[in-house]
Amino acid sequence: MSLLPHRPRPKQRIRSLLLVTFVALYMGVIPTQAFAAAAQPATNPHPSKLEQQVQEWVAKLSEQKLFQAWQTADPQIEALGPGTHSWLVLFTKEGKDIGYMVVNAVTDGSFQLGEYGVGPFSLFSQQRLRQSLIDGGFIPSEKQFQHLTTIKHYVHPFATAWEVTIGDETLWFDAKTAEQLPVDSGGWNKMFPATLPANPGTDVSSQIVNLALNEEFDAYEKLPWLTKEAPFSVKDVKKLQKRLDTKLHLRYVTEPFGDAMLYAVPIIGYQRWSNGRMDLAIDMLGTRFIPLDALVNKGLFYR
Repeated sequence: MSLLPHRPRPKQRIRSLLLVTFVALYMGVIPTQAFAAAAQPATNPHPSKLEQQVQEWVAKLSEQKLFQAWQTADPQIEALGPGTHSWLVLFTKEGKDIGYMVVNAVTDGSFQLGEYGVGPFSLFSQQRLRQSLIDGGFIPSEKQFQHLTTIKHYVHPFATAWEVTIGDETLWFDAKTAEQLPVDSGGWNKMFPATLPANPGTDVSSQIVNLALNEEFDAYEKLPWLTKEAPFSVKDVKKLQKRLDTKLHLRYVTEPFGDAMLYAVPIIGYQRWSNGRMDLAIDMLGTRFIPLDALVNKGLFYR
């Protein structure tokens, strides 16, 4: 009968390795930097299904120059608000925000790419919220910001907010601009009962067909929604694309909280995917790409 060589148990191997390492350190054989590196836990070689999906989208988006920095960025994934079945992916580089994406869960277990954007202030930028609270006199300094309770809420791109508790008071702020919103907890829950987001998504196999961006402009240089001009129909996507290709202005106007607040934002371009999806590029503290289908039933378009 042949005998296999004895193999020490894992704990024995670890003890032996540590003993040899410490002896080597004492003798000056192994640099301390090498020991520190060896002591670091190994990174997880098996990313989750969500992480894999984010990596796929990053690979596709970063083929465009606008998103190239995402290739070497540090993606941070976090749950997006209570009961939304969505995630916020923040891309940072050298400690600064450079972009974001919203990922929605689908009932079949897959994921959909919601909105996404680039710029120094991502969706749910803590830096932007902190400065807004200080400028508005809600907190005296940055130090107090660390002790606040903040909750993210995401219903659709123009009903996305920070819920901030300061002492006994709860305030609401827009998740992109950090402007205070004219709502309270009761009003928010009444307007937006917890439901699974139904934002359109990009199929895993979809590819980017083209990206077009125009110059920024002031959406309030004209007020067609007040002068009773007829809205611009976006049912014909080719007509919409042609308008943006010829660099003509287009505005999006929505009132997610009723008459209490109106958003009027400039549309400065679009990105099209091979599955027919069109994302409109909105100038809003950076460039925000929002699926056309997510905007159609929430507001109106004007020339």
